[in-house]
Amino acid sequence: MKLKEVISDEDVQQFMLLPLRIYKADPEWIRPLDKDIEQVFDPEKNKTFRHGELIRWLLQDDQGSTIGRVAAFVNRKTATKNDQPTGGLGFFECIDHQ
Repeated sequence: MKLKEVISDEDVQQFMLLPLRIYKADPEWIRPLDKDIEQVFDPEKNKTFRHGELIRWLLQDDQGSTIGRVAAFVNRKTATKNDQPTGGLGFFECIDHQ
């Protein structure tokens, strides 16, 4: 397995489409709008970027198939307000295969 940073348009597509594969059989899952998700990662639309940054990764198996995703966030303005530097983690999803 490998972690791959989301850089290309194809990577973004893989990041966006993974939940569709994971939850396709779950009748209670409601897909968020793609534009709402992409706005989180758009520096022009997300005010957090004024003082922060983020990175997204794909988890891929040995054949190159995407099997997971995750994003890490840090707001430099608030990250060091406490004794413990603090950031955030989100958009974590992966296939159920232990």
